[in-house]
Amino acid sequence: MSTFDTDKGGEHMPVETPSFFAQVIQDHLELKRRNAELEPAMPINRYHADDPFDNHPLFKTEEQARLEETMDGQDPAPVATKTLKWPGEDPDEQLPELEQNLWSQSRDFDWGD
Repeated sequence: MSTFDTDKGGEHMPVETPSFFAQVIQDHLELKRRNAELEPAMPINRYHADDPFDNHPLFKTEEQARLEETMDGQDPAPVATKTLKWPGEDPDEQLPELEQNLWSQSRDFDWGD
């Protein structure tokens, strides 16, 4: 354990040198060493996949996905997209009448004078 001076008049606070992270690293290295001893009798390489995300649809590029869609020789169905306008942008649009209620009118604050 080491100490360091704080800004409060040189008081000493204990600081633990080996951190939790360092301990986890040490545990990992020890486990790796023990597993290396088992490798000749129990090989684990045959269980490793080259790339588990290689063929997963979430990890494909858009170009890759489009190419795969056309591999069967048929064009994919066209996707119709329509851009909608915001309310009030279309000059031919009939806007509804605003209600006259508490929220549609501005109110001045009454100071009670």
